[in-house]
Amino acid sequence: MSRVPASTLLRNPWTVIVPVLAALAVAVALRPLQAAVFVLAPVATLLLVLRFGLRHGLWYALVASIPLRQALAVDVFGTITLFYGDVLLFALAALVLYEHGLTGIVRRSTTFRIGLILLALSIIGLYSASRLVWGAAAVYRIVCQLTFFYLAYELVKSGEVATRTLAAVVAGLAPAAAYGVYQAFLPVDAELPEWANKLIAYGLGDRPHIRVFSTFSHTLRFSHYLSVGFGLALGLLASRLARGARAAIASAGLLAAVANLFTYSAGGLVGMMGAGVATAVVFRRRRAVLLLVPVALVALFFVSPTALVRKVENVVTGDAMTVAARMITYRQALEVARDHPLLGVGWGGIRSALEGSYRITRAYEVAFAAENYFLQRAVALGLPGLLLTLAAAWLFFRNVTRPGPGASGGAWPRAALVIGGAAFYIQAQFFPAAEPASNYLLWTLLAIGERLRSAGAESLVAVASGEGESSPR
Repeated sequence: MSRVPASTLLRNPWTVIVPVLAALAVAVALRPLQAAVFVLAPVATLLLVLRFGLRHGLWYALVASIPLRQALAVDVFGTITLFYGDVLLFALAALVLYEHGLTGIVRRSTTFRIGLILLALSIIGLYSASRLVWGAAAVYRIVCQLTFFYLAYELVKSGEVATRTLAAVVAGLAPAAAYGVYQAFLPVDAELPEWANKLIAYGLGDRPHIRVFSTFSHTLRFSHYLSVGFGLALGLLASRLARGARAAIASAGLLAAVANLFTYSAGGLVGMMGAGVATAVVFRRRRAVLLLVPVALVALFFVSPTALVRKVENVVTGDAMTVAARMITYRQALEVARDHPLLGVGWGGIRSALEGSYRITRAYEVAFAAENYFLQRAVALGLPGLLLTLAAAWLFFRNVTRPGPGASGGAWPRAALVIGGAAFYIQAQFFPAAEPASNYLLWTLLAIGERLRSAGAESLVAVASGEGESSPR
């Protein structure tokens, strides 16, 4: 489909007004959040396709819908769930695969080959999975991660498209963040969506509080995505954007930070502070940024809800049960990794191992997970999986910090990639990060980072061959 200019929409405003009014009418009539989202999401997708063409319109809609994954889900045949984002993902993948195939990306992309090996290790791990359904679900998530990487690698070939992609990520997070802030002010007995457990923070103030989860299946998963979105928003403010777009992204980033405070996650606070430190490092030559970042980080802590401040104090003093619980999970996970160094226990065997022969306490606070992104993969996939995951992280930061002179200008959103990636990996040290949403976003960032580096190399080759010089008139 060819790109439809914005002027066409302006000449015929009913193409926008009618779908929007229909969406609002249905949302008001049916009232539930899912009904509103299900109507608004296809309308937004259609408008993006009209504005940017079929492939890139669907791509921007896809990355924007990542945080709405649970809200855009429909149960089919009882236990089978159909996700709107997955339908978009594989429909777009089929189209791009038909045009580009797989040979090129397998030959050129080191990170994609790492992902294929991780997928192979995950499939092999199904053989010993004690919970086969969980293992198969993890394999499916990894297939989706690689599909996101493939689409980003094939569609994001310029700095402009990369900036739009990250802006779509931040824009898609804004509704989830707004709904999270709304949840924060609900009474603890309020009716909440069924897609997540209602978590209450006890003992952190005069009254219990809802640990908001918004459109995610767990509070900590919501917090992790908010931290990364906040980092992307900080970095995008340095990109070449119109004043209105810059203001919108700044507002969405601030909203994500506020919502993160009401998750009452100490890891979320660390993730946002890590994004702030990464911002100071990226813009270290700007004195205003170096002065503003420390002040903003201190202010962030002091404007935090009382419950979160008390939780951080308990963590620092060692009174928090979560600190001792994490130490236990680390010890158990290290023992599993030590006993299964070659292939791990598989994605379908982590819980069985940690709640079975490796369990050393029955305390409720101890989770049946490694509580660390890299350690979780060591438990699931053994030493090869751990090393490959570390290699993918190293390649990402090499790509975005040393892309080459050909991509060192302001066209590519390097700052957003560095800060968003730093926020992901910093907070993931306190969280297994097995949530589909966070990993879909991570592999999108990995692909854009690799495209950034290849763009720099291709630019240098073009200049060396004389193609980058303008012809005389």
